[in-house]
Amino acid sequence: MAALVLTGLLLDFLNRSRVEDTIQDLPSIAIVFTGDFDRIHMGLDLLSAGHVDQLFITGVNGDAGLGVARFARQFNLPPEQTTWLKTGKINLAADAHTTFENALETGCWLDRQPTDIAAVALITSRTHMARASIALQHEIWPRDVVRVISDPEDVYDPFLLNLLDFGEYAATWAITLLPHALWPANEPSICQTGPRP
Repeated sequence: MAALVLTGLLLDFLNRSRVEDTIQDLPSIAIVFTGDFDRIHMGLDLLSAGHVDQLFITGVNGDAGLGVARFARQFNLPPEQTTWLKTGKINLAADAHTTFENALETGCWLDRQPTDIAAVALITSRTHMARASIALQHEIWPRDVVRVISDPEDVYDPFLLNLLDFGEYAATWAITLLPHALWPANEPSICQTGPRP
């Protein structure tokens, strides 16, 4: 039985680490889990090019080297994109410090949107994608998660298994089976602003 579970986890990890190269036909909303700044740059590029209509960036805080008040200046946003911060085309959330908190913050934000959202595009690095996508998928189910890597120049070789990344993915998978109260995460303030619909 344990061998079957391990095999299933390994296959899912490899699948989640493999990302489609195309950015065509993405969902209208892209989600960025902060970490490397190239994730944010990719999200801004997709928004500017019209590949997505809205961008939600979770974890915009000092731990990620970011700040909500200085975000426009930090990323040299032109006036049009600075306006997007005010109109909600770009949304910044500051409370998440971990992958689990990123997922919770995103789920609460999505639940408060005025329209039904069937899928989102998750932008993060290849080494972070497997665990980030499993945490987000568990949080926003039944919505779909389309995976977009921020470092596409990294060549993916499914036969080179990174045991540390796989271990973090497996631990994340196990934790997401638990109720939210048992996740190693603080509840973001966006989740405390009233009951989720």
